[in-house]
Amino acid sequence: MGKRIVVSFPGGRGNEIPLLYFGAKHFEDMGYEKVFINHPMTGECPLDILLDNALKVLDDVDWTEYEHIVFVAKSIGTLVACKVKEQLCIPASVILFTPIEDTMSYITNENDVLLVAMGDRDRYISSSLVEKHCTEHNVKCHIEPEVGHRMEVMNDLQRNLEIVKHVIGKLD
Repeated sequence: MGKRIVVSFPGGRGNEIPLLYFGAKHFEDMGYEKVFINHPMTGECPLDILLDNALKVLDDVDWTEYEHIVFVAKSIGTLVACKVKEQLCIPASVILFTPIEDTMSYITNENDVLLVAMGDRDRYISSSLVEKHCTEHNVKCHIEPEVGHRMEVMNDLQRNLEIVKHVIGKLD
């Protein structure tokens, strides 16, 4: 079996997101090398800086060494991951957690999107719009009930563990 790699692209809160961690961990447990893209600064960061940062972090990766590549991304990271894939012509499979509106054009079966997952109360984009788009483009979609863009419930660890279990379970 050849080399495999999973790359995580964080949202605005960085890598402290359980879904992002466990999404990458799922693939690491199957023998994938794991790379996390860290934000170059704290707080709000413009897309061009996030994209430049990701490209710099990944500059030394020889993508031809890998038989399978997976990008796992959250929020603004969904757009960064899709743009990196496009700009570098990387044959990566993509998992998108809580995509933003600008990511929608990349959500297609032809773009090898394996899963889109979000909450039904996402403040940035309508879950029904995303679900309809996924259906039209033959992309697997999971809408988690009663959660917003963070895919977490404040002060409810058990519910948060259920959310992670539901979503990561869709990767199998």
